[in-house]
Amino acid sequence: MIAPHLPPLDAGLVVEHEQAHDAFAEALEHAPPVVGRLFVMLQRRLIVESIAYVQPVNSRIDQQVLTPAPRSFLTETHELRMEGANAVFRHLDGRAEMKRIGAIELVISSATPYVFHALLEGPAPSGIDMNPGMLRAYPFDWTPEENMFMHPPGRECPALVEGAMDLAMNAPAPACVRAAYLTFAMLSIHPFADGNGRTSRALYMAVAADGLRLGMDWGALEQWAVDRTGYIGALQAGQRVERYRGEDMNAAAFVEFGTKTSTYGAHLCRARLANMAERVAAVSEARGVDIRQATIVVAVQLYRVAARSQLAPLSVDADDLDGVLEGLISSGRLEWVLRPPSMRTRLVPDEHGLVDRG
Repeated sequence: MIAPHLPPLDAGLVVEHEQAHDAFAEALEHAPPVVGRLFVMLQRRLIVESIAYVQPVNSRIDQQVLTPAPRSFLTETHELRMEGANAVFRHLDGRAEMKRIGAIELVISSATPYVFHALLEGPAPSGIDMNPGMLRAYPFDWTPEENMFMHPPGRECPALVEGAMDLAMNAPAPACVRAAYLTFAMLSIHPFADGNGRTSRALYMAVAADGLRLGMDWGALEQWAVDRTGYIGALQAGQRVERYRGEDMNAAAFVEFGTKTSTYGAHLCRARLANMAERVAAVSEARGVDIRQATIVVAVQLYRVAARSQLAPLSVDADDLDGVLEGLISSGRLEWVLRPPSMRTRLVPDEHGLVDRG
């Protein structure tokens, strides 16, 4: 058995992708630092939710709002999936920084699928030990009502994963093509007992990072979560065989889907960043506070009831953040209240949070 082949992609789509991401990178690099941190705070949450697939799903991409509210009423399974996805994001962020300083050549490595799976399945979100970081040893197929496609036998998975990873890391193709290809290939091989979707989505981020000026695709996975129907449709379009045969499968539809949604995600991120800058400026002017204080107020608005830990990314110094919060609270602009039980999670269990009192 062999891994699916790497398809070409229309050069025009590649150019559009590069231009959209370059324009967003330019905007983020020139945004006030506190506004940039505000964007990263929100977008990181959306990426974690999208890897874990616990984000509310709209039926159409154009129905999205610029500042979506955080999820409430998460099940224990969702919380554990987000815990693993959060660990994966930290790993991705760390690898991207190591590449930026020249310590490594690529964000992704041959060990990345196993590291991601171990981090995602470590919390055991299904309630069952799914052998974190280890390939499956037994067959897997779907119920016929869901999907007729049969994945390869477990004994074939090591070589198939190695072949797909080799193409994703070394093929002379744009990173956006290789990233979406690897997601398609891993979802088709289905090499783990559970967590294949989460692992494959995270692998997209790892490969795409090496082709982007910011070292992170901030918008693609959010679009995959929103357009779940398109995501599944593009995947199944390349699996029109009864059982896995790499030579007869075609990742082209998924590569096109991945690139187009990444391009749209970059445009949305740019609009989201501009919206945040406008909101911060409006709060600063209306309430007579500086940009740092205004950014904190907007962050509290985004979270509805913001825990202290959720605001930590907005400052590089904990004492500095506490000083800003103290000033906003003493002036009556922010107030401590009990956080609703629906908002308390394993990642953010804080009992109290801040609300905007205007």
